[in-house]
Amino acid sequence: MGCWGITAFESDTGLDAIGLIRNHLPEQGDVKLQQMIDWLRADSWNAPPEVSEGVSHTSPMAVAELIVKFQEKDFSALDGIRGDKKFSSLSSFTASKESLQWVREYLSETLFYSRKCAKEQEKSGVLWGGWFQERDWKHWQAHMERLIGRMDELLTREGETVALWTGSVCQKVEPGKMAGKKEGEERENPHRSEEESMTFFERELKKLFGTGANFSEPRFVGNCCYGRLTDQIRVKINFQTGMVADHYDRLKVTLLNRNEGMIDSMVVKFGDVWGLKKTTNPNFRDGVNPHIWSYGKEIGWYVYQPGKEDYKVLSEAIKTYLQVFQEPEETMQMGQKMC
Repeated sequence: MGCWGITAFESDTGLDAIGLIRNHLPEQGDVKLQQMIDWLRADSWNAPPEVSEGVSHTSPMAVAELIVKFQEKDFSALDGIRGDKKFSSLSSFTASKESLQWVREYLSETLFYSRKCAKEQEKSGVLWGGWFQERDWKHWQAHMERLIGRMDELLTREGETVALWTGSVCQKVEPGKMAGKKEGEERENPHRSEEESMTFFERELKKLFGTGANFSEPRFVGNCCYGRLTDQIRVKINFQTGMVADHYDRLKVTLLNRNEGMIDSMVVKFGDVWGLKKTTNPNFRDGVNPHIWSYGKEIGWYVYQPGKEDYKVLSEAIKTYLQVFQEPEETMQMGQKMC
């Protein structure tokens, strides 16, 4: 079995697992995460290895990446293999908290034992956990931690069952026609949530400014958040990279006058607001400077995943800056009322 990257989708093991799942998928039906796990367990070729082996690419890892791809509506590596659209045409993809917890624990234990094995291998001169480059060894660990973080995020949702994907609601109709629509019309799914259709950056911006912001009408588009601070002032907030390409370690806040253009701007570095963050990753014993990492088609927080308090502190820092430009407006309004 071979691999050509750090992800399960960049390995024979991962693609074999996805191929097996595809063969079991119903046509435009419903599927549960536990079913996928059972299919893999029952197959001698794709059965998950013992976590104590610390294997880099496994079928559960491929399932975790599959979940993320559904969350981000990225079907290029799923339907693109054969073009049969068996994944994107599913009516729903759900997971019990128990099955999500199993995937999460499998990834966590695999990462633990992989690091443990790497230390033992160093004694015999084998470096970086068997990877050819130290960079790949570190990036694989970061990728695993991001997958674990995504599972943790799903486990915090309400209820015992989590909706991972809600696709088209299909009904049996005559060939060539679509239920509830005239011929040629596209059927929309009324159950599709707004968050399911958002990109990673849009979801992160919504966590920061979706509620409680001191500007109104927040809009999340791509890498940016737009809003109204006053009648004349608009706000633009976007993620930016620093000295390293594809490392998004800051937010830039820009204030724009509707008629005169830019008024002011400020850059807020995550490290300045949050400081170095401690992690369990042995490669970062002194802590890590929080940033979002883009690697190929993958994007996510590198090693450290911010918590609710982190998002609150960052949004408060930006709110304090914006208040400076609200005060003149509020003072003027008070003066008008007193006249």
